[in-house]
Amino acid sequence: MTTNFETALNKNEFPDYFRGNGEYFTRDPDWGTQLHIINWQGLCGYLKTLDNSTEILKGAFSAYLNSVELTKNDANDLLENIGCYYYLRNKHPFLSKHGFDLVRNAADSEKQKISLVMAFLRKTVVTDNNPQDIELYNRRMSKLIDDGGPANIDNL
Repeated sequence: MTTNFETALNKNEFPDYFRGNGEYFTRDPDWGTQLHIINWQGLCGYLKTLDNSTEILKGAFSAYLNSVELTKNDANDLLENIGCYYYLRNKHPFLSKHGFDLVRNAADSEKQKISLVMAFLRKTVVTDNNPQDIELYNRRMSKLIDDGGPANIDNL
């Protein structure tokens, strides 16, 4: 059986995969939005058997990151994907093989982009001043840090 990640790999569709666009969309049963963790679990199912899993993940995530723009949707998706990585990194040792860290080991230009997008998201959430968005953002950031993600994600 071919996983969604394997399909994205074969079609070079990583931006769509990480955003959950088209055939990579997995509906959250409660909210009807993209459920990123399902795609990440599929990614793990495929990559865990490969010797070069971290290289494939790094390349796939770089392709996705290059497509991220300064929009609230893209910024939210990026935070979700980074959060999923750190959450699953604790459950799947191959995601941190040889000390690999998807964000901390990213190229400097990629770290700058992540920081720029995360700073944009923080500023947007604060400016919009929607209590639900603020609470969700704060919860996601706390979870990211608790799972081992960088506390300074908007200033890597």
